[in-house]
Amino acid sequence: MQQFVTAQELASALNRLRLADPMWEEGGFRVAGRWLEIDPEASDALAARMLRCDPERARRRNDAEARWLVAGGVGVVYTDDHGWQPAPRDRLDPPEIAIAQ
Repeated sequence: MQQFVTAQELASALNRLRLADPMWEEGGFRVAGRWLEIDPEASDALAARMLRCDPERARRRNDAEARWLVAGGVGVVYTDDHGWQPAPRDRLDPPEIAIAQ
């Protein structure tokens, strides 16, 4: 049986990481005992949907700001007021990003 990680679990794990934690540079994160690879294309697609802009502009913004992240098939977004949170359901686009919340 495959263990799924929810967007809330990913967001909570990211909120617990220090900015200096080396895991930010690893290309993924350990959440609930599972290693979740960052999906750069899906992350940029999420950014494009959240920003309502073209994919190239979204990629540049995500490279500069790192506020939109998809890892392990779940999407999260970063806000200054609330930190990492699950991406809004209406901005998720299966099959690129699974809705596991």
